[in-house]
Amino acid sequence: MKKGTYLFFVSFMAGVLMANFLGIASGRDTGAMGEYYINRYLYTDISGRELFVYLFYERVPRAFLLFLLSAGIGVWMIYGYVLYLGITIGMLSVISIINYGVKGVLLMSAFLFPQWICYIPVLFVWYGFLGERRRVRRELYAGDRKMGKKAEWLVFAAGGMVLLICGIFLESYINPYILRSVIRGI
Repeated sequence: MKKGTYLFFVSFMAGVLMANFLGIASGRDTGAMGEYYINRYLYTDISGRELFVYLFYERVPRAFLLFLLSAGIGVWMIYGYVLYLGITIGMLSVISIINYGVKGVLLMSAFLFPQWICYIPVLFVWYGFLGERRRVRRELYAGDRKMGKKAEWLVFAAGGMVLLICGIFLESYINPYILRSVIRGI
């Protein structure tokens, strides 16, 4: 996963540069980081149950799609997703800092915390699954040995799914309160 970590930081820097050089940050008032939406967020009543259902139907199908695509493409799918995450987080960080100064770092952290405590291990489980799958492909096992490996793959998938659902739970029930308290402090 060392390559993935380097890729994330390089793509994060690319997102920072893109936001600065392409002028993405100049349209900052119209996006979700704009003052209007941030202030509106303070006075909106958020139902954790409804947000959980919404996020479940947003995150789980995408996770399955990425998981299925990575079964064919392999580790490159994870690297592509890490590249996407780095660029978007880099761009959002620049917009947040331009709008709110140093407090924008705190705001950006509030957007990502606590759900990413679960989402990052999902990436590691996914990476581990693909690494194990690649290793098993190289070795030729007997039919009963392959069945044991299939059970291990199911454990990988179940572990990843549990972490994903825990992340969705944190994002829908705990993150709104953290984000609201940080916005009040800004």
